[in-house]
Amino acid sequence: MAVGGADIIVLDWDGGESLLNCLHSIDIQSLPPARIIIVDNGSTTPVYQRLPKDLLKVPYLIVRNDTNLGFTGGINRAMKEVTAGFVGWVNNDAVLSEKWLEKVLAAVSGEGKIAGAQSIVLRDKTTVDGAGITIEGGLFRQIGHGQKMASLRGMTQPWGISGTAAVFRTNALREVAIHGNVLRNDLFAYYEDVELSARLRAKGWKFKLVPEALVMHKGSSSAGRLGWSGFQMRVRNRYIVARAHPGVGKVGALISEDLSNAGKDILGGRFQAASSRIRAVFQGLRAK
Repeated sequence: MAVGGADIIVLDWDGGESLLNCLHSIDIQSLPPARIIIVDNGSTTPVYQRLPKDLLKVPYLIVRNDTNLGFTGGINRAMKEVTAGFVGWVNNDAVLSEKWLEKVLAAVSGEGKIAGAQSIVLRDKTTVDGAGITIEGGLFRQIGHGQKMASLRGMTQPWGISGTAAVFRTNALREVAIHGNVLRNDLFAYYEDVELSARLRAKGWKFKLVPEALVMHKGSSSAGRLGWSGFQMRVRNRYIVARAHPGVGKVGALISEDLSNAGKDILGGRFQAASSRIRAVFQGLRAK
């Protein structure tokens, strides 16, 4: 049964120093979490061997998976351990500002049917990595990606929120779970947050952006290790989401964008990228 406060889930796959920096930023929050749930997603060297014994003052639990279950499998496993009324998801390469949890939790726990909230995620001190999810012309986009923070002035209610650094109502996530899973395991990684946002919105839930809470994010630290399979997932999963939620994304718009990008890849001599992209499009269109 859910209780007060917020648990925070951090997934790790050989995160190295980034994981330690992330955990330290959680440990020194102005409002401490109830507990940190660290999911070791099949790391070569287990987290419990890499984590200094005196690093964390906040209570924590390490859940070890024998293999990499992806973002979706890792989150689904961790959600089974959540007992707090709210739950944060934080990437292992993200560093939270000191009042992040205090400010984002206040936004989620306020009035209205708010399922979750996120802060502005930064690439550097002034450049935005993302500030929520929007849909433009049937395409999924990270709000403010690559822009300066000033461009987000006045924005408070995005269409959806990213799983990079966010806080959710635990009961909202469990309300829309599929066979007990909050995220679709078949997506593995990429666009799982878009799909979740679509399910929550279908049930009348909304989201908030908390501009005054900031996160520094290295960005896709694990993506390079996935290689071309990761690239194909990024392309494929958009089609799975658009087909699962008609009106959220448009398959025709996705095809047009991918054909355009494949053409640019060919002209630039990036033949493997073009081939992988087209293959992923067909995978997304055939997926159940």
